[in-house]
Amino acid sequence: MKPTLSQQIIWNFFEGKTTPMQNTLIQEWLADPDSQELYFQWLEEWERNNPQFTPNVELAYARSLHLVQGSEPPIDHTPSLAEPVVRSFSSRFQFVQWVAAACVVLVAGAYLLRNEWYYKRYETGYGEVRTIRLPDNSRVSLNAHSVLTVPRFGFGSGQREVQLTGEAEFAIQHMPDHQRFIVRTPDQLEVQVLGTEFIVYSRERGSKVVLSQGKVQLRQLKDLTAKPVIMLPGDIATLSQEGHFSLRHQQQLPTHQAWKHRRFMFENTSVAEIAYQISEYFGVNVVVSDPALSRRTIGGTFQADSPMSVLQILADILNVQISQTKKPDQTVDRDSVPTYVLTPISKSIP
Repeated sequence: MKPTLSQQIIWNFFEGKTTPMQNTLIQEWLADPDSQELYFQWLEEWERNNPQFTPNVELAYARSLHLVQGSEPPIDHTPSLAEPVVRSFSSRFQFVQWVAAACVVLVAGAYLLRNEWYYKRYETGYGEVRTIRLPDNSRVSLNAHSVLTVPRFGFGSGQREVQLTGEAEFAIQHMPDHQRFIVRTPDQLEVQVLGTEFIVYSRERGSKVVLSQGKVQLRQLKDLTAKPVIMLPGDIATLSQEGHFSLRHQQQLPTHQAWKHRRFMFENTSVAEIAYQISEYFGVNVVVSDPALSRRTIGGTFQADSPMSVLQILADILNVQISQTKKPDQTVDRDSVPTYVLTPISKSIP
């Protein structure tokens, strides 16, 4: 059974007041990912209440690698006003580094320890929409199957930079010092803002930015010769997988925002595109068996409760039948997810 530890015990650990038995319990407790996340939250809170100490993250990471390799850890030469306390703080960090490094090495190597130490990940599963608050009070709504990575330390103090894979809507808090907020995507698209509301989409087929309020600046980091692009409300910018960039003005935005309310909104959208969106949102395969059917377009708003609920409405509208090759409870990976095939009931499709 996983041990349950209070915040006070962990704070005592930071202050060097825990017993050897409590240290053992803390080690077992830190083996659980949820406990590690809680540990970092309590560490940040303790640091705010004890500002005389500033953790040296680079040194902590270097020490963790030396401890795993069995070599002598590097020495911190940073001057201190309270040497005895700093020594106990260092020994506590050595212990935590050993525990964290041991857990991570068993799973994926020491490099992942660096990522876990520096960044916090917010994730959503297929069919899940989640809203979070960042340390600067900005609001982020994550669409299904998305990951937002945020720095654990220093966010809002000199820099605000996040990384997004998937899709999210951002409502950015304006700072008194006009500090920029930057969103980066895997295809090296950079979105810079001050205070505004916008949607960023970044998946396998490319990236998209939808601006509803304020002003943003886009940069393509892959092409250093490309000039930054300024977007205004109603603009939609797209960057294809091949690197083709386009900017459209005065667009209708509701179709791009419907996912926040767990809905699909289509406007003269092809069946092929609808099948792609359903597959992307729910993590299933939707196959359109007939080329003429895939080119048909429809419009309307559909509640995104499950893939079958949306497909059944489409089947009634398009006069098609749905066949499923695998049951939903057989889902293991992308190759074994449920597959839905849309086939025309009548060959005469208008």
